[in-house]
Amino acid sequence: MQTINKNKGGRKLKSNPKKYRHVFRLTESENNKLLALFASSGMTNKASFLVSMLLDRQVKTVKVDVTALQYHATLTKLFNQFRAVGVNYNQIIKLCNQYFSEDKAKRSISKLEEYTKDLSKLCYYIIKLTKELEEKHLNSKL
Repeated sequence: MQTINKNKGGRKLKSNPKKYRHVFRLTESENNKLLALFASSGMTNKASFLVSMLLDRQVKTVKVDVTALQYHATLTKLFNQFRAVGVNYNQIIKLCNQYFSEDKAKRSISKLEEYTKDLSKLCYYIIKLTKELEEKHLNSKL
């Protein structure tokens, strides 16, 4: 007689099923501390987080500095505006050389150079502030 393996359906069996359960109780302050640790870990599953904590696995905690993120976003916007100014600068120079007389083009370009010097001073100030931020806040938290 031949043995026929029929598929009975259902879920596939796990190779290492979790079948042991442990229950413990916490006070309100302990629970708040545990939830804070869970939130800072970045994990999405509380059971996996607890197992990691109990069995001495390494748990990754992520601390986000909101002010640093806001500063970075503002700096990125400013950088994009500087790029746009650079593009406009090139277009204005081309147009001045193309449509204006030599004297008028020189006067217009000299005004543009003054504005560029002001932008350069502003860039220097931004770089100085960024270095101060890194030294005071970011490096001290690492």
